[in-house]
Amino acid sequence: MKKTKVRITLSFIILSTLISFTSCEQKVTEKILEFEQTDLSTLEKEIELRLREYENSLQNGDSIALGNMYTVDAEIIPSTVGRKNIIKVFGSMIRDSITGSSFKTTKLWGNDQLLVEDGTGTWSHTNGTVVGSGRYLLVWKKDDGKWKILRDTWFPEKKE
Repeated sequence: MKKTKVRITLSFIILSTLISFTSCEQKVTEKILEFEQTDLSTLEKEIELRLREYENSLQNGDSIALGNMYTVDAEIIPSTVGRKNIIKVFGSMIRDSITGSSFKTTKLWGNDQLLVEDGTGTWSHTNGTVVGSGRYLLVWKKDDGKWKILRDTWFPEKKE
């Protein structure tokens, strides 16, 4: 009789503990999901502002400001490594009168330190003639409190 009572008590304690942990885990998961949803909308606005800064810097012909939007060890995949080389690439574009751009985020995911942005965009000459359009993928990294581009890649639209 005593063994049965101990087993029942032990089973009750184990069952109560499992239910408690499951309930806590569900609440934590709900809080994480709630944080991610709220946080992503805020982060989306921050990235939107950075994209407008990017467009304005290009329009103003400021290759230094454009380069400073990238981390020191950034890469424009497949062939440009480092902020200094990125500044040179933008300088060349600006000298070729490519000073117009328009970018739109289509997807964004990540957290408050690292984000991946999928989007579409166009590049154009000073006179408005579009020289390229396509899709891009950016990896943004929080660097000294500011979003900077860590990796950048461009996929040109295929001409038919």
